[in-house]
Amino acid sequence: MNFPQLKTLLILLFLSHGLTLRVSATQIINAGPSMSLVQGDAASFNAQFFDADGNSGVSIRAVHIATGQNIGQFVRNNSNGDLLWTCDTSTLPTGTNPVQLIATDPAGASTVVSFALQISPASTVQQWRQNYFGSSQNSGAALDGADPDGDGLNNRAEFAFGLNPKVGGSDVGGRVESNDSNDGKMRAIFRRRKDYLSSGLNYIYEFSSDLQTWETGTVTPQILGDDGTMQSLTLDFPVMSSGQPSRFFRTRLQ
Repeated sequence: MNFPQLKTLLILLFLSHGLTLRVSATQIINAGPSMSLVQGDAASFNAQFFDADGNSGVSIRAVHIATGQNIGQFVRNNSNGDLLWTCDTSTLPTGTNPVQLIATDPAGASTVVSFALQISPASTVQQWRQNYFGSSQNSGAALDGADPDGDGLNNRAEFAFGLNPKVGGSDVGGRVESNDSNDGKMRAIFRRRKDYLSSGLNYIYEFSSDLQTWETGTVTPQILGDDGTMQSLTLDFPVMSSGQPSRFFRTRLQ
């Protein structure tokens, strides 16, 4: 044999897609798989590698084709050939990110597996989940309907009212005060997300005179200010359809 020959066999199993790749120095089957991810989520796959002269002499790296930079980290077990690759996608651009997995034996011969990371931008709620739960997925403790801190507010409400889903507390930012500029009438002060429309949130503002019958406010709330994420708003307490003055206020999410 007049050239170095790589004796490494890589078997890559992309668990989320059910694709299996077998790679040798002369054969690549099912080349070009892709993983679809939300920017900021961790990309990962499990693999196995084998070299007839011993796994410890094999170097493995993942290279981003556009930049030429090594990306991700490997956890490897040379005794059984198990390999885990993980990559933080928060610094990678959205769109298609071509990557090559390169295994090189001690003689310098290499085998290459090409794949792509398809990265989509994270929505506001996905970024919020990543911040608190480490993943954009609407599942497990990050499920919209879950209440991991046990305070009676699910994650959707915590997101809607700018709260920490891991710290108990049911204060959604609502209060009542005298409106000195309007003959001493009472007004409700409350908050909502500035991006509530694009986030698919619908806040319903309701008033009651007896805590039994509730009527939706028909006046557009006045914006008092915002911090870039949350808005502070106000509504005067209206007269109920029964002619009774309203005395109680609440906010519902729909």
